[in-house]
Amino acid sequence: MLSLAILKRQLVDKKLFSRLIVRKFVVGRNLNKSKSQFNLKRFVKGTFLGVTAGAIAYDGYNEFQVYGGVSRFLRSLKIAALISIDYSWHLYGLTDESEEYEQILKKIHLRSANRLLNGCLANGGLYIKIGQGVSAINHILPSEYTDTLKKLENECLPRRSDEVKRVFEIEFGKSPEELFAEFDYKPIAAASLAQVFRAKTKDGHDVAVKIQYIDLINRFSGDFATILCIQEIIKLIHKNYNFGWILRDLRKNLEQELDFVHEGKNSERCATELRKFDFIHVPTVEWNLTSKRVLTAEWIDGYKISDLNRIKKDNLDIADIDKKLFKVFSEQIFNTGFVHSDPHPGNLFIRKRQNGKPEIVLLDHGLYEHLTSSTRLSLCQFWEAIVLKDQAKMDKYAKELHVNDSNKLAEILMQRPIDMKRPTFTTRLTDEDIAYFQADAKRHFDVVLETLKQMPRNMLFVIRNLNTVRAIARHHGDPIDRPTVMAKYAQRCIYNTSNFNLTQKVKWIIRRIKFDFQLAKISLQFWFIRTYLDILKFFGRSSVDSKTILNYNPQ
Repeated sequence: MLSLAILKRQLVDKKLFSRLIVRKFVVGRNLNKSKSQFNLKRFVKGTFLGVTAGAIAYDGYNEFQVYGGVSRFLRSLKIAALISIDYSWHLYGLTDESEEYEQILKKIHLRSANRLLNGCLANGGLYIKIGQGVSAINHILPSEYTDTLKKLENECLPRRSDEVKRVFEIEFGKSPEELFAEFDYKPIAAASLAQVFRAKTKDGHDVAVKIQYIDLINRFSGDFATILCIQEIIKLIHKNYNFGWILRDLRKNLEQELDFVHEGKNSERCATELRKFDFIHVPTVEWNLTSKRVLTAEWIDGYKISDLNRIKKDNLDIADIDKKLFKVFSEQIFNTGFVHSDPHPGNLFIRKRQNGKPEIVLLDHGLYEHLTSSTRLSLCQFWEAIVLKDQAKMDKYAKELHVNDSNKLAEILMQRPIDMKRPTFTTRLTDEDIAYFQADAKRHFDVVLETLKQMPRNMLFVIRNLNTVRAIARHHGDPIDRPTVMAKYAQRCIYNTSNFNLTQKVKWIIRRIKFDFQLAKISLQFWFIRTYLDILKFFGRSSVDSKTILNYNPQ
């Protein structure tokens, strides 16, 4: 009995022990599982925080490129959406022939232009550069846009002062104090791509130092992709919008502008090709103080070509300045083919020479376009055919420039109406007469856009050059007939590139006499119409003067 009881007790103890073992194993496994889950969560959380902190630190080290890029994208997207909604909402149900439509449209143009202006200033860099380019497309865009965005020429925002030392350390391995005898850290100008500072070299020369924004190269591709993306979104909403091809064509030229060594070489080539003119000066480059992101050049004491007060104070002849300006760019367009593509007033300075005559200083040589000899010859011959009113030759040379509508091309280049047969002169100018003279943007817009798309791409910058120079002349009061000066230069270039025998020279002289006669006739006709319109305005028989009516924009 005792042994049986002991046996039973041992069996019970074994069961209890087994249960205890099982329970301990299960509980222990659950405890280990909970600890593992806790450790995994802590690991994931720690890894996430670590990666995030590392990404932020890396982005901070790289001037917050990612954060900045996202911010610029969202800001641009917001502006594009607001502009799109503004047009769609306020023009809904209105016909484009109504007077109300025109009034509302102008207000929307102005609101949209101000949104673009503020967005470009906030985003900086490439956005400002493209905004400046848009402001020069006054042969396509409404004046509300071009006039508003012109402010970008003067309102570019300066950057942090410590950028200067960092750029010099990257480019030269030295600080400005080590490279210059004097260096003023206060910028004298803040442009779209760079700031400009005044300094003195160790050999005593005063220089202007152009220093690229430190983050510009890194953000270029992202910003350009953002701009193209947004314009594609706009294109989906507004079917008539089609400017992406212009932006894509700009990319190559803008990339070249980021290389200041390239700009320095451009300036030297420009100086060489224009040395025939004693009234043009191009600042010399200090190559030992120049790199891809730093350009050091001769300091210029002058003022903008648009500063009429200074021009009058120096007793300089505005007509003489404009004639010189037209000759310089005619030389580039018709003869050398190496065309300065950004001649806005900030890049054209005036200074008075010792002989009392004006000297034009040509600055900022980052953006140039090349015209081939065949393109230049076709352009010269087309310009001559316009004056001679030879429609067959106009069509021929327009085709050589890949343009179908020769008359529209002529209006774009001459920037005034080609057909001057009307109006029927009366003692009062009616609204119908005024409408005839003024450019009808709605009717011509698509034709001009198609004409520009047909041209060789490098011709777009020639048109930009012409528009910018025309705007300067208009600001001066148009004292010189620009088309006449350029037409004469174009024909002279035809003669200089031809090898005539005696018979051909005789024919050329007759052709030249006919050309000069037609040119004088056109100029006289234009002057007569302008005087007639001003007389009507003076006697209250017209609501507008000649400048308003003949401020021709062939869009």
